Amino acid sequence: MEDNLSAIVLAAGKGTRMKSSLPKVLHPLLGVPMLSYVLDTLRCINAGEIVVVIGHGRDLMELFLHEKGVKIAVQEEQLGTGHAVLSGLPKVTGETVLITCGDTPLFSDQSLKRFIQAHRTDSSDVSVLSSRFQDPAGYGRIIRDEQSRFVGIVEQKDATPDEQQIQEVNSGIYLVRTDLLRKFLPQLSNDNSQGEYYLTDIVAQAMKAGHRVAAYPFAPEIETLGVNSRAQLSQAEGILLDRIRRFHMDNGVTLQLANSIYIEPDVKIAKDVVIEPHCIIKGKTRIGQGVTVGAGSILQDVQVSDGATILPMTFLSK
Repeated sequence: MEDNLSAIVLAAGKGTRMKSSLPKVLHPLLGVPMLSYVLDTLRCINAGEIVVVIGHGRDLMELFLHEKGVKIAVQEEQLGTGHAVLSGLPKVTGETVLITCGDTPLFSDQSLKRFIQAHRTDSSDVSVLSSRFQDPAGYGRIIRDEQSRFVGIVEQKDATPDEQQIQEVNSGIYLVRTDLLRKFLPQLSNDNSQGEYYLTDIVAQAMKAGHRVAAYPFAPEIETLGVNSRAQLSQAEGILLDRIRRFHMDNGVTLQLANSIYIEPDVKIAKDVVIEPHCIIKGKTRIGQGVTVGAGSILQDVQVSDGATILPMTFLSK
């Protein structure tokens, strides 16, 4: 996308429901920290700069982000999403900011590109990426008028019975003019049950001030899922693993009993490879053309030459 687009990634939370001393966004998905998927997707849309807002587990987060080509901002106290964005704002130089979360690793670059294009085509000042859920319980609802124009967001706890039936929900991803963030974020109030500064409040502020605000339902439900627990971590891993399997099969790889095969994201596999059931392929393994990998084999960080046959139940590691 254009160079004037910056991204702020909210990654300061502890992740209490994970019941872990490890920051939530560093929990691995297919051997890779969750946050890596978010950063990779932002690079795919050519965000001019990426600012990661950290807080809990600061030392571990800084160690992970070292040499990742991102800017780091620190939220000293976790006082809500609005406060987190305010903490990252001094690092921003772009004219528009894409705000996303470090615990939503399933978003595709295609969905984000479509969102950004719509924001620019409509000359919007603030845009919300929304999704349609079969079961929207727990999510903020997107409110529209009789002409389907976006008029606001209502949180689950504040929604009327009729509003709770709305299936269009807030994904937590926003595009906002940087100058509006600088104007509205310092004006946020924490006069609410949580005593926090909510990012969603800038939507109402912008609308009240007469700015163009829109919501675009371009996020598939499966991409919008966040990770807040070990069970959700496992769910996300299953979705990512299915994407990886499909990618390799679409590129000429035969996966026998595909759902039994574990493949990590940095693995490279040439065409006409046959991988038999119950194999585990990890790290930066490279498999050449025409290879057969026998059932139950484990490969980790190895290179397999073209045409090789790996016998069943083989373990190979660098």
